[in-house]
Amino acid sequence: MASRQASHYRDKAHRRHELPAVDPDRLSAFAAPSPEARLVARGLLRAFHRLRPELREILSLAATGLSSLEIAASLSLPRPTVATRLRLARRLFARALTRSRRWPRCAR
Repeated sequence: MASRQASHYRDKAHRRHELPAVDPDRLSAFAAPSPEARLVARGLLRAFHRLRPELREILSLAATGLSSLEIAASLSLPRPTVATRLRLARRLFARALTRSRRWPRCAR
């Protein structure tokens, strides 16, 4: 009952020519993340941790924006090996996501 009265009071503020003390749009920045976003993030982490450690490392370096040449130099691996492992990691990661049924399958 109190929340309903508060919403009526807020709705009638325009009749009293009042300006809100706090912009309601700015309050959304303080809101807790939605449970759906947390579930998606949890699914992403689960799929990521199912990868082999060497594939996880290459995929995480690629996600930070490094090129395959830079990844090869930092890991002391040949560039074709990095390209192969990156392609495999992306494929296995996508497969793990589609298997968890949180994401629709892509048409190939």
